[in-house]
Amino acid sequence: MRLFSSKADDEVVAHLTSHQAELLAYVHSLMPGDPSVKDVVQRTNIVAWKKRSKFQQGTNFRAWIFAIARLEVRAHHKDCKRKSWLIVDEDLAERITETMMQAADAQPMDDLRLALEACMRKLRPAEKDLINHRYYSDQTLDDYARSQNRTVGSLKISLFRIRAGLKRCIESSLSTPPSSFG
Repeated sequence: MRLFSSKADDEVVAHLTSHQAELLAYVHSLMPGDPSVKDVVQRTNIVAWKKRSKFQQGTNFRAWIFAIARLEVRAHHKDCKRKSWLIVDEDLAERITETMMQAADAQPMDDLRLALEACMRKLRPAEKDLINHRYYSDQTLDDYARSQNRTVGSLKISLFRIRAGLKRCIESSLSTPPSSFG
């Protein structure tokens, strides 16, 4: 059994790790509100690794991994359909794919990630805690509300305001010419 024995394997690993944020955003866009997004991303990574020999170095890795993700989302949707769950329309999924590819080309995800990280550092500790809970915890918002002696409604309002502030901060950061970043 060989592990990372070739330069090509190392390059695929580098591509996979550098495209994870874009991949997660893409799958989220195809599966809005679906709690299985991370599972589909993980399956996409596994399939990409198994098919790494089919990736041609020098070609568009993002397009390749997005194509794999799209197939994994379809497989997930078929599974959900068998279970009678809500699924996204294929035409809508195609438009989302085109939009994501154009947006990624127009504004690299690295710039967005760096802007988000800078804006997150500006949040107050309680705001950071709420955001971290919402996006990185398995605990429900109801449980978190009880632990903070707040209502779920007040937390939702806070999340809305925090996200709106982060959006404004990111947009402002990205519209600032690079020379003014000290």
